[in-house]
Amino acid sequence: MLDVRRSAVPAGDSARFIRLPAGAFLYACGGRGQIRIDGVVHTIDRSYVCHAGKGASLDIVRVTETVDYFLIYYKAVMMPPYRRKLLDLYRDYNPFQAAYGFVPASPLELYARMEQMYLQWEREDPLEKFHVRALFHQLVYELLRQLQRAENAQTLRTDLIDRAVRYIERHYAEPLDLRELAEVLQCGVRQLQRQFKAYCRMSPMEYVTRVRMEQAKGMLQRTDASIKEVAEAVGYVDAYHFSRSFKKHFGLSPLQFRRKRRSDAFSLSSSSIGASRDLSYSYVDDENHYHYTDRGAAKMHSRTKSLAAVNFMLIIMLLLGACSAGGSGSPASGNGASATPSSVATPVPTPAQTQQSSYPVTISHVKGELTLEQKPENIAVLDVQYVDQLVALNEQPAGSVKAAGAAADFPEYLSGKLTDVKVLGTYEEPNLEAVLAMSPDLIICTEVHEKIYENLSKIAPTVMLMRNEDWRDTLVTFGKIVGKEQEAEQVLEAYKEKTAKLAAELAAKLDGQSVGLIRPRDNEIRVHTPKHRTGAILYDDLGLIAPKPTTEIDDTAYHISLEALADVGADHFFLLTDDMFAEMVKEVQETATWKSLEPVKQNRVYTVDTTMWIGYYGPMAINLVVDQVAEALLGAS
Repeated sequence: MLDVRRSAVPAGDSARFIRLPAGAFLYACGGRGQIRIDGVVHTIDRSYVCHAGKGASLDIVRVTETVDYFLIYYKAVMMPPYRRKLLDLYRDYNPFQAAYGFVPASPLELYARMEQMYLQWEREDPLEKFHVRALFHQLVYELLRQLQRAENAQTLRTDLIDRAVRYIERHYAEPLDLRELAEVLQCGVRQLQRQFKAYCRMSPMEYVTRVRMEQAKGMLQRTDASIKEVAEAVGYVDAYHFSRSFKKHFGLSPLQFRRKRRSDAFSLSSSSIGASRDLSYSYVDDENHYHYTDRGAAKMHSRTKSLAAVNFMLIIMLLLGACSAGGSGSPASGNGASATPSSVATPVPTPAQTQQSSYPVTISHVKGELTLEQKPENIAVLDVQYVDQLVALNEQPAGSVKAAGAAADFPEYLSGKLTDVKVLGTYEEPNLEAVLAMSPDLIICTEVHEKIYENLSKIAPTVMLMRNEDWRDTLVTFGKIVGKEQEAEQVLEAYKEKTAKLAAELAAKLDGQSVGLIRPRDNEIRVHTPKHRTGAILYDDLGLIAPKPTTEIDDTAYHISLEALADVGADHFFLLTDDMFAEMVKEVQETATWKSLEPVKQNRVYTVDTTMWIGYYGPMAINLVVDQVAEALLGAS
């Protein structure tokens, strides 16, 4: 339950809900007028009840006699354990997005239930709000019972364009062409082009480009992913083609756009979420945000009660049944007969009880939002850095991928802290069969796994995070997931104090000397800039001075020849190496050019492990990186 409201629209006035922030039931308990749901008209004559999904437009208009109404906002959450048949039904027909309306056969029964819910909700007492949740299930039952008997029920169905837009929104990152799209939708190419152009005022492929550009814009604003990574994430094979399309669409190149909007994106990402009772619509919702592009692609058609209404009742009853089954083992399911006498002291909550009190919690991620009703116990992670995040909170996953090419399953610095963690393939190629076999109740992946996201979501609820998101933000997210937000804050505060102390010591010791971060590979030298996530540790957290040429590059790294390395002008170098490029690094170090570098002659080059410094981007690994920096630059003391 999100909100219960009661209001009225006087004669001659109107009420408009441009984009509903959640699923909603509206019950007009008196008056005369019209309700419009996405443009479809429902007539109010004393009593009318309707439902609309998140993002729908809902208006009360042409009011000739004051319309009194209740408005209930709710959010539907799939609760484990899931039945495959239920998931298939839910995927094919989502009842929580369906729009329908009817004249109730027993309006006073609905009025009594909604009045009770409203009064309980207004008390602002957590226990009363919990009671409202129970009353809501009873209301849904009564609504379904009356809907089943109604002869005047009006539902909405999606048409060809609606299905086309849904498919594009979900598969924009994959190779798409017009013929393939027509085959998927089981229609002719010319039919699709003609109808799409008529409704949306653009061709299907122009709409694909538009969706890709909007997604890319968000990634450029909110992540530090490279242009190449963003291009691949939104379905472009090469960054050059992507950059040309982006500039044509927005008038700026991707780099120019990122520079211009970075400060705005930061202020948006740091704003408070959920503190206000104002339920604003989220454009991240991948279920229905496509309805509301400027030129509105999804035009609906009305029809009388039919198979859609039957499907709605079938699925919602299955879902409510699944929720009830999922909660049957809860201690709260008793009948209340054995209440504790007031003379008995209240027991001190256990750590597990304290954790559970933080639920339900809503996790915002790349694909929208996911609400966890309880702590997930069987977590699968598809990036090794997330193992680090969990271990830092004294937790561990039940399964994880390993780094490609790594000899051991998990990093040495974590191996002693893990027990019976199942290997789920590699980061680049997760083993979906292994993921399915471990029966996770939560999967955590990154945007790299976009193409398998739907398959992952069929196995278990899935959260998609940005791989290059600041590790601090990721730790806060993990704290919410496992009910340890306070512990996450403690880890962050300890790191802040540690780096502040070291930054002062390093500034005094180096006295203005600069420090570079380099990585020989592919017969070139990769120079990392302050925009790189490891560069941020050196230059932002520890206050080291970056070589001037690296500060003039608007990317995370750039490549130069060995002969040009002296032009970087660093006084110290951290040299990244690993098993894959060890021979090449050795060859570089044996050249006269390398030996002529001033940092080499002054013994100011420090060899460090690439995987630790670049790959394991979690709080434990980063603390080890900070320790190695301190040891190298301050000495063993």
